[in-house]
Amino acid sequence: MKRLLLFSLLILTLAASPVSAQVTYETFEGGAALAWTAADGTYGGAVANPDPAGLNTSGFAGSYTKSNAHAYSLFLATLAAPIDLSVNNQFKIQIYAPVATSFILKLEGSGEAIEVTKNIANANVWQEYTFDFSAAAGFTTINKFILFFDPGVTTSGDTYLFDNIVAMPAGACAGTTPDPLILDNFECQRNATYGVGWDILVPLTNPDPTGVNTSSMVGQYTDPQDQWSALVIDYDNPIDLSVNNQIKAKVWSPKTGQILFKLEGGVSAPAEVFVNVTQTNTWVEYSADFSGQANANHKKIAIFFNAGVQAQPGDIYYIDDITVGVQPPPPALEDFENGASLGWGPLNNSTLNHGTFTGPFANPDPSGNPSAFVGKYTKGASLFSTLTALLPAGIDLSSKPQLNLQVWAPAAGEEVTLQLSSAINGVKEVTREIPATGQWVDLKFSFSDFATITDFERINILFNGGTANQGSIWYFDNLTQSSSTVDPCEGVSPILNIVDDFECQRNYDYGAGLDRLTVKPNPNVSAANSSLSVGEYKDPLDPWSALVVQSGGAWNLAVNNQLRIKIWSPIAAPLLFKLEGGTSPAFEAPMVQVTATSQWVEYVADFSSQAAANHARLAIFFNAGQTPAQEDLYYIDDIKWTRASYSGCIDDHETPSSTISNFKYFANGAIEAAGTPFEVVNNPNKSGINTSDKVGLFVKAADALPFAGMYADLDVPIDFQGNKTVKAKVLMDHIGNFAVKLEGSATGAPPIEIPVANTVTNQWEELTFDFSAASNTAQYKRLTIFFDLTIDATGSNVSSYFDDIVIGEGQCLIANSLWDKLEVPVLQVFPNPAANQITVDNLTREARLDLWNMQGQLISRTDVWGQTQAEISLEGLQPGIYLISAYDRDGVLAGSVKFVKQ
Repeated sequence: MKRLLLFSLLILTLAASPVSAQVTYETFEGGAALAWTAADGTYGGAVANPDPAGLNTSGFAGSYTKSNAHAYSLFLATLAAPIDLSVNNQFKIQIYAPVATSFILKLEGSGEAIEVTKNIANANVWQEYTFDFSAAAGFTTINKFILFFDPGVTTSGDTYLFDNIVAMPAGACAGTTPDPLILDNFECQRNATYGVGWDILVPLTNPDPTGVNTSSMVGQYTDPQDQWSALVIDYDNPIDLSVNNQIKAKVWSPKTGQILFKLEGGVSAPAEVFVNVTQTNTWVEYSADFSGQANANHKKIAIFFNAGVQAQPGDIYYIDDITVGVQPPPPALEDFENGASLGWGPLNNSTLNHGTFTGPFANPDPSGNPSAFVGKYTKGASLFSTLTALLPAGIDLSSKPQLNLQVWAPAAGEEVTLQLSSAINGVKEVTREIPATGQWVDLKFSFSDFATITDFERINILFNGGTANQGSIWYFDNLTQSSSTVDPCEGVSPILNIVDDFECQRNYDYGAGLDRLTVKPNPNVSAANSSLSVGEYKDPLDPWSALVVQSGGAWNLAVNNQLRIKIWSPIAAPLLFKLEGGTSPAFEAPMVQVTATSQWVEYVADFSSQAAANHARLAIFFNAGQTPAQEDLYYIDDIKWTRASYSGCIDDHETPSSTISNFKYFANGAIEAAGTPFEVVNNPNKSGINTSDKVGLFVKAADALPFAGMYADLDVPIDFQGNKTVKAKVLMDHIGNFAVKLEGSATGAPPIEIPVANTVTNQWEELTFDFSAASNTAQYKRLTIFFDLTIDATGSNVSSYFDDIVIGEGQCLIANSLWDKLEVPVLQVFPNPAANQITVDNLTREARLDLWNMQGQLISRTDVWGQTQAEISLEGLQPGIYLISAYDRDGVLAGSVKFVKQ
């Protein structure tokens, strides 16, 4: 009886033991145990282990060479009977890979399947990978092992070795859902894949479960005896740092020094954060702020223990709870809870002009701000009454360029301006509108454009700056610093010839393909495309799917009829660009072949023949007419319509399509230092030869250099089309000169600079520049202009105006000044007066007809290229006088006529 009882206990013990339940499916010792089949690629059978001194001491392993014709090269083994997964559902497999990549283990049966992907971070070394399939414990038909090496990559044909496939009970962590914010806690959340350092990181019982870390298990890292060994976590793909960009780890260090957290392995430059170790032989949580890398491209996190110091024998570190997370709220620069942290007061201590400050002051409205105390400011007599405070420790904007402020504004409150003052760079300011008065509101001031300035020493606040409201009372509180949350595209005006740059110029909607288009970090930041954000398009498995852009009406191709698009293609494939969806027949540009793969290339499609056509949609076909082997990922950027070249009227400041908007100042003293943008302003003298509404403004700074000017880099080259002259209208309040310089030749031609003196003041004058010395093949792509070239600055800012820059033939004429006689042919229109419709007759070279009212507002636009007669509906128009203006294909005014709507 006693022997029977002991035997029963032994059976129960063996049944509960994980070792007894382990099942070995494949070892390749004495040949393969399973019937492996290479549906794609080549199965090499059992081969000699190339590294029996490593993790895998077996004599033999299985060999498989992937097919270079299939992204998911199929390799599998079919078992004679279904696998019992009820207990043994944790699988292990050892892999020897020739490259760092990824691997999928899939279990499959009749209508049942489960798969898990693992990252392979280390090449040419045996590593063991564990797969938790406890979710399949109830599956009953699983009879296949499917192995995908280097999944998703078509062009690889490498040979992989694999060995020792075993199954066992999953244990206490079975079914744990991976937390993407926990990289490794050395217990159930073991989500990191380690590259360098994997072989010296050992999970073990916490040797000091006290303080901030009472976990049962931690990692032990024995520091190699050099200065720069690291523990590297490999993501294989770009790390999403847009939100979770704070890296933390608990470290038990035997010595003082520095821990280095480093981001690397992507297309962005590596980023480093050093943290001082001040406590030894105790657990301390260290944090690295990588918020400045929110849009960067990195694939690895490296942790250096005692960075830069030669390690000694026996230097052992313990690490635990490696996590990523959001940036913690920053401490307030000013919250008034324990007195005023900054010395607030009126500018220049002038209470008359700049008011008074009281603080801490009892919060008058705790409903929107629970703080007990706030700051109170009463405005002075100055229009720019200013509250100021010194920043005794300065302010570092490099990683936290945004200042946040809570404000309670009186009824007249409209806006608040925050200024930061630098001894070297002057005052930089940001203004925010107040969304509501009589209550606490949160205002966010992004100083991202000035984040490199390191000597800010004072902060100023202007409440309703420029407005006289002496005695008005404002309250403010909780001045904090943070990463920028202000929309970087806020206030950016759309440039309508840009279709999509996947940043701030996203000006049109998508139809077909929208569900396959996402905004992603640029996978290859380079000189060919330095944008941080691009579009990722997943091409479906058919020959004629397209990404379709909708114009919202019809594309205006009268001037900008060259489609330009940057594409990063994974394969050499044909590209097709097509116009469709309007009243004109669909049109396809000649197909373009991708020849340079995995790099950015700009492609151009010529649609000049469609200048007067009516098309509503643009369709972009990737790998046109071909059925891809897998859903290839293409990256696209900077989709835009441009001119074929810059000729004729290139800058009239009236319409985006006829205006150069990217002029930038240079050598212009304080105006350039302040980042002052080029401005299009109202015409200060609408008379004589220039009655247009808008003109360009050039301000020469008081401290400008004699060669101060503005330059614009052009999308396409300048083309004189035979007539090598440039014309421009200028308005100056003094006699000086206006100069034009052509440079940036695509063919290496030397720059040419021509100044011409003005002859009148305070009235518009057209100047002509003779560029007959320019080479016919120069292809200049930079236009530079100067006012008063070689003339010293006057000590005061000087404003001058320019308009209507014409290259070669043509002129800039607009229909805004409707009562002035236009020196162009008169169109024929009937009936006149008209009730419901007019007909415009005897059209010859006209490309479009624009209908305007007497307020200069565009009512409608009709494309008429190739027609001799056009009808325009007057439905919905109020009775009155209207004007029709006609433009040719170069955007030059070709005719006009007035008519009466009854």
